[in-house]
Parts: sequence; structure tokens; C-alpha cells
Amino acid sequence: MGRGAYYVGHPGYQERFRTALGYTPFPGTLNVRLSEPKQFKQKESLRKTRGNTIGAFQVGSESFSSVKCFRGSMGGEEVALTIPKITEYDDSVLEIIAVMKLRDRFGLRDGEAITVSFDEKLVKPD
Repeated sequence: MGRGAYYVGHPGYQERFRTALGYTPFPGTLNVRLSEPKQFKQKESLRKTRGNTIGAFQVGSESFSSVKCFRGSMGGEEVALTIPKITEYDDSVLEIIAVMKLRDRFGLRDGEAITVSFDEKLVKPD
């Protein structure tokens, strides 16, 4: 859709991601479709945890949603799961960011299976 590039690449989010995660992410997301209902429930439960939250903000007349971030790894690379408060996706899609373009780094094509893990110690219950 290209909207991830706009939001993740926005200077307001870039600054906040750098503070929250310790790095400036590539301006875009790797969108991963989950395949099992159990995984949907796991993502849904993350919405109810604190995570590492970037607060909502406004630039001029444009409003930007708060985003929860959860650190993880994919193929030995540090990644972060982002869960924006306002999104076009339901709980069947993960929006993942990293310092590099993950699709290129791993040579991914649409429909390929991947494994991503998130550090449960960084997930704090509300």
C-alpha cells in the first residue's frame, strides 16, 4: 500500500522510533499475514499490554496515532513489531520495522513463510 513508508518515514515518527528503539528504521513496513487463529489472539493480547509506546502527536493540522512497539528478531536481525492505535489492518497482519528493508535483506517474495520472534520479557502487562 505504501502508507507504511509515509508514516514510518515521517520525521516525527523517525525521531520517536529512534528514542524508543535506539535506531532509525527504514521508512516502510514488512507486512506479514498470520496464518493461524492462535496467532491472531496473540497479537490481540499485545494490544492490551504496555509495550514500548510512542504517544500520539500532531504536526500542523495532521494527527498521528500512538504506536506500541515490541522488540524482536528475524533471521538474526533486530526488528520491531509495531501496533498503531489506528490502522487499516486487523489482527491477522503484523507490521514489522527494522533498520533495513527486510524484504530486500532476506530476498522475500509475496506468500513466503517467515519466522519472527518477540522478546516476551519486554512485553509488560497493563
